[in-house]
Amino acid sequence: MSCSAVTLSVATVLSVIAVACLAIGFSTDNWYEIRVDQNRTKQFLETMDDGSLPVDYESNYLYYSRDEGLFRLYGLFDEEKKDE
Repeated sequence: MSCSAVTLSVATVLSVIAVACLAIGFSTDNWYEIRVDQNRTKQFLETMDDGSLPVDYESNYLYYSRDEGLFRLYGLFDEEKKDE
């Protein structure tokens, strides 16, 4: 009987720790940091086929540094769009 009580106590403590870890993971939401060297990317794209940039170069988030989380996408492209 005491073995099941110990097991239940350990399971309760570990479940509280697991829920705390999940809460921290969801609240921080900065899981991937993607850094893009825009000058180098622009030079590379200009040396490709016809020497012009793609149509969506200024608006596509793939050409900007960003932080990706589970639910959100942060980056400088948000601030630059607000300025326009």
